[in-house]
Amino acid sequence: MRTSVLFGAVACAMVVCACGCSSYSFSSSVRRADVSTVAVPILENQTLDFGLEQDVTDAIIRQFQNDGTLRVVGEEEADSVVRGAVINYERPVVSYDAQGNPKEYKVRVIARLSYANLRSKETEWEGDVEGWAVYNVDPDTGELSTEVEARLAAIVNLSQDVLSKTVQGW
Repeated sequence: MRTSVLFGAVACAMVVCACGCSSYSFSSSVRRADVSTVAVPILENQTLDFGLEQDVTDAIIRQFQNDGTLRVVGEEEADSVVRGAVINYERPVVSYDAQGNPKEYKVRVIARLSYANLRSKETEWEGDVEGWAVYNVDPDTGELSTEVEARLAAIVNLSQDVLSKTVQGW
């Protein structure tokens, strides 16, 4: 009896460790035969926010690199490409405190993008992709508390959507 209880405890610990120590990816293990690489040239910036295009481009590249479904290469070597422009950056007030002062802001980053298969010369998807995050000007809330933090979170959200739109269903 003691041996079976000990064996069961060890087995449970191994399962818990295996689940907690493994990583999970949203990418599919199925690959398209004609596409294994992607290029992400620097996006255009149609906003007044200097450097936003570089931040969004870098975030999209990181998403592809972390995912691993498509290898990021230069455009001359690529099977596919993500192109476009950052078209909007805004920070509207979401809520006010009792005295009428802004309390929360929503940072929105919108890019107009397309993903094309360079082998078949077909556009797989195109359209506006948005990332957003809310920050609270009160740093004691435990939430995002600066525009910079919210901007980074919004850019990450946008880049995750780009990856998802590109590799979903593979």
